[in-house]
Amino acid sequence: MHGTRPPVTFRFGDAIAAAYRFDPESGACRQTGVDPLPEAGEGWVWLHLKLTDARARHWLARHGALPPAVAQWLLEGPDRVQMQQLDGWLVGAANGLHHDFAFEPDQISRLRFCVGPTLLVTGRRHPLRVVDEIRRSLDAGSAPETALGMLALIAGQLAAEAETTVEKLMDEVDGIEDRVLDDRSTSHTIEDRQALGRIRRRAATLRRHLLPEGTVVAAGLDDLPGWADPAGRAGLAAAAERFRRVARSIDEVIDRTRLMQEELAAQRAEAMNRSLLVMAVLTAIFLPMTLITGIFGMNVAGLPGLEDASAFLWVMLLILAAGVATLALMFWRRMF
Repeated sequence: MHGTRPPVTFRFGDAIAAAYRFDPESGACRQTGVDPLPEAGEGWVWLHLKLTDARARHWLARHGALPPAVAQWLLEGPDRVQMQQLDGWLVGAANGLHHDFAFEPDQISRLRFCVGPTLLVTGRRHPLRVVDEIRRSLDAGSAPETALGMLALIAGQLAAEAETTVEKLMDEVDGIEDRVLDDRSTSHTIEDRQALGRIRRRAATLRRHLLPEGTVVAAGLDDLPGWADPAGRAGLAAAAERFRRVARSIDEVIDRTRLMQEELAAQRAEAMNRSLLVMAVLTAIFLPMTLITGIFGMNVAGLPGLEDASAFLWVMLLILAAGVATLALMFWRRMF
């Protein structure tokens, strides 16, 4: 797999975000340069390129290790989640979270990849969290034996970081749910309603970007190249199943937030109904009392009690009796 054209040289860290070579004798990975690439039985190489760097794009376009169609696909292929065969290689794209992901839709980017028997090339336009996790794993001595197994490790880590993100959303929902179901807790109603809206939008964003992952990987298992090893196949199948579990968890988050929003709306409607009931009761009680005061407030001749010193007391007793009678009538009719 050595290139037939002069290799493009550049330093580690310039256009390469990660470069590792697997040694089958020691069973460990070490950081490496781009060239030379291993022959069959000599292990595999993983190159993670910064596709925004012109030198990385130049290497992809000119290096003989990659078939021209594969290199072209990696540079300008369709920008959607997929996995398929191309010239005997496995090519595809997956979604990854930015290194400083904060639940914004534009913080989910494509991780493009192509893999052959001894070479895995991945590329990104923004720093991705998954690369740091994989590098720590390789530095700690955990490495698969094949390039396809390395791709399965990356897919599994993508699923793991999505799972961790969903678990954080689930924890937020748990805290809100405890407050919502506590009838005595009403001080955070507005904050909880706003938080549920944010969580639901975040979950919907994750669902839109991560839901295709499991389906695409599972479908791609039926169309793997002939050189695909059983361990790599099993790793991809495990990653696909993990993505499906994440998708179910996201659906659960969305369902729970919707139920909590409905519960908050019901509690708010109940509180408003109670307030309206109190207003209605007070209005009904004061209606006859107001009528009496209105009658005795008329400035017309013949109004009784104008010359009686105790008339005010009798009017006040009449008003009080009217209020008590109205309240008793409402109790008797079970109006509240």
